[in-house]
Amino acid sequence: MEKKSPREFEYRVKSLPVTHLPSSEVLVKVHYSSLNYKDILSCQGNPAVTRRFPHTPGLDASGVVEQSNSALFKRGDRVAVFCTPMGMNYQGGLAEHICVPAEWLIRLPENMCLEEVMVYGTAGYTAALAVEAIEKHGIDKSVSKVLVTGASGGLGSIAVLLLKHLGYDVEVSVTRENGKVFLENLGVTAIVDLNASDVKTTQNLLPSRWQAVIDVAGGDVLACILKQVSENGIVVSTGLVAGTHFETNVLPFILRGISLIGINAEGTSVESRKSLLIKLASIWRSSALCDVYTKVKLAGVSCAIENFKEQNIYGRVVVDMEAK
Repeated sequence: MEKKSPREFEYRVKSLPVTHLPSSEVLVKVHYSSLNYKDILSCQGNPAVTRRFPHTPGLDASGVVEQSNSALFKRGDRVAVFCTPMGMNYQGGLAEHICVPAEWLIRLPENMCLEEVMVYGTAGYTAALAVEAIEKHGIDKSVSKVLVTGASGGLGSIAVLLLKHLGYDVEVSVTRENGKVFLENLGVTAIVDLNASDVKTTQNLLPSRWQAVIDVAGGDVLACILKQVSENGIVVSTGLVAGTHFETNVLPFILRGISLIGINAEGTSVESRKSLLIKLASIWRSSALCDVYTKVKLAGVSCAIENFKEQNIYGRVVVDMEAK
């Protein structure tokens, strides 16, 4: 990606020598990458994500170690990178090779393939952390409903998939009409409308609707949701699509005892990442995983980015770096 002017950025596939990569501990041959919301922001030149150009985006990568100066990894190890500074102000995973610090790498469980881990990537790992928070909160699945906002996106669709696999009664909200079709194909039947009157209401509380919520929206949507969570429920905040600022009141917290927590996926430890990948490769593995992603070649990334900008992408996008 190159900066042509203060507001103009060009992204294209370009051949560069391996010596162009930053000097670090482990060289990895990349087999798969994926697209995340921050990748799109990077490609738009958002200074909160990327400030140095030219730049190779890509928060995520999976592949095989080719060279290692670290005792932690050896040639042939199958590894993945997600939820690190890679792809922001560090050369990213949309490349045939990456060279990264050893502490950024996660060795894959034996029963998880390189493509599967990229179906999750940063967005899916964040979704899994949110689901894990709900599991730890201990709500009664037999009588409780869980809401997922932005459910047709990458994070939301993985959250829906995991929650359904674990036996939760899932409701979703979406703003895109075609997103409803995508979710219906995943077996989701309860699509709710967060209507404008509720979002803008000045009431301190609204009737209880959900015991748990995974929210990617933030802003006024999050404020509205907090008023509708039932007693001792939990809201997990994972995104800011609708804004970073919201106004609320204390009544949902002191009268209904609800909890609001945030997810900082990049701040999790290597051990936490390993543990969650093991779950995703075993007891949390859903047979419907193949329905939540689209696979593109590296040459198709530019088109996928444009579709992302136009909100014509549903679920996750995995990039096959070896497909010609």
